[in-house]
Amino acid sequence: TEVSGIISSNTTWSLLSSPYIVTGSILVNEDVTLTIQAGVELKFDSGKSLQINGELIAQGTGENKITFTSNESSPAAGDWGKISFFDSSVDAVFANNGTYSSGSILEYCIVEYGSGIYLQLGNPFFNYCTIKHHNDVGIKIDNYNVSNSGATVKVTNSTISYNNRGIE
Repeated sequence: TEVSGIISSNTTWSLLSSPYIVTGSILVNEDVTLTIQAGVELKFDSGKSLQINGELIAQGTGENKITFTSNESSPAAGDWGKISFFDSSVDAVFANNGTYSSGSILEYCIVEYGSGIYLQLGNPFFNYCTIKHHNDVGIKIDNYNVSNSGATVKVTNSTISYNNRGIE
């Protein structure tokens, strides 16, 4: 299934329609949720990115991970752009005991062969993720802003390796 452009209403990408070939950059609008089902594979064409101004729910399982990867036959670091979470994106919310309760999440995901994940005042939750083979920082956190000073980026049970740099 080829995908590109603006997502302006709540959308679910299903395993049945996988793989998704990202032929043009994708923007998830504010107040919109993109849900990606367990086992889905997204293959990005050169330079294409996923930008989140709304909410991304990408919850795979141990047996059915969600993969964000290159659409090249011989993938290499930097084949595609970034996954970016902007200030308007829905931050992850945690219960008093620290467990995830809502908001943007990547869980049981593999993100590989791109230019990394960029958090521009966005605060998703990463759990059981593998972030590897990026030509830039695995996760770049650009979250300093007076109105965002209490924000939390939470990364647990994850591996960040074989990138230009890990987390910065």
